[in-house]
Amino acid sequence: MLDFKPTKVSDRQWVLPLLQAEAIPLCSYSFAALFCWQNVYEQKICRFENRLLVHANTSVGSAYLWPVGSGDPIPALRALEEDAALRGEPLRLVALMEQHRIILEQLFAGRIEIVTSRDTYDYQYEINRLADLPGKKLHAKRNHIRRFQDNCPDGMFAPLTPEDIPDCLALDQRWYEEHQNRSSEGLDEADESSLLQERAALVRALENFNELGLDGGLIRCNGTVLAFTLGSLLTPTVFDVHFERALADFQGAFPVVNQEFSRFIRDHYPQVEYIDREEDLGQPGLRKAKLSYGPDRLVENFCAVIQTTAD
Repeated sequence: MLDFKPTKVSDRQWVLPLLQAEAIPLCSYSFAALFCWQNVYEQKICRFENRLLVHANTSVGSAYLWPVGSGDPIPALRALEEDAALRGEPLRLVALMEQHRIILEQLFAGRIEIVTSRDTYDYQYEINRLADLPGKKLHAKRNHIRRFQDNCPDGMFAPLTPEDIPDCLALDQRWYEEHQNRSSEGLDEADESSLLQERAALVRALENFNELGLDGGLIRCNGTVLAFTLGSLLTPTVFDVHFERALADFQGAFPVVNQEFSRFIRDHYPQVEYIDREEDLGQPGLRKAKLSYGPDRLVENFCAVIQTTAD
């Protein structure tokens, strides 16, 4: 069995070059995601030749990411197949793209099943659209921003620094309490668990802000943080927004921090063409919010299930 271990922040030194070697434009292939969400999905990693192997417990069961890196992927795929067999499981691979399908269907002909899920598609937007909000379709976003500016004329955007982290943690606590109390009936068990998991991942991101190579931005008004966001480069041309928080009682705070951070990324990474705002996980409210910006592309991905060979 392969020697999978929990991801340490120091692993970024060897993991990042392997992720960059293929530059897969899906949020699952971000080092920040691997590190921050590892406890939620029980993710563990190991190196196999010039490939990064990732095992996780996902919605489809025990599964692996594509063995990302350089060189021939087939030895790594064979190693994953053997590892899955030792676990008594079929080989499941998640967050796959079309180029991976071609390789897998040739390698595992007659034993492979492809499963797609709209819930896992990444939402990506042209950076200039998010930064400038042009056209009629984004008119409502501009109106929300004007309302925010009217209500908070002293509101200012600034890059997030380590000194801001305590204030961001306090905002996240308030945001969490708002969501707990958003209805008289409260949250069901699944929603409560999801919020707690996201909070834990966000805290890990903030506590390791510099070590993870994150960029962030925030909106302050009269010294109080009203919104903040965190992200990192996913590929040379795609920037991944990992987390975003804003107080619901300040209308327009979300659109403001979204626009200002997009402008910040455009200025600091002129090669970036798209902002990735990750998947919606099938949550109706999240899907509505992401669709409201009119994604320029939904990055399709799929799961492959490979049955073991008969003895």
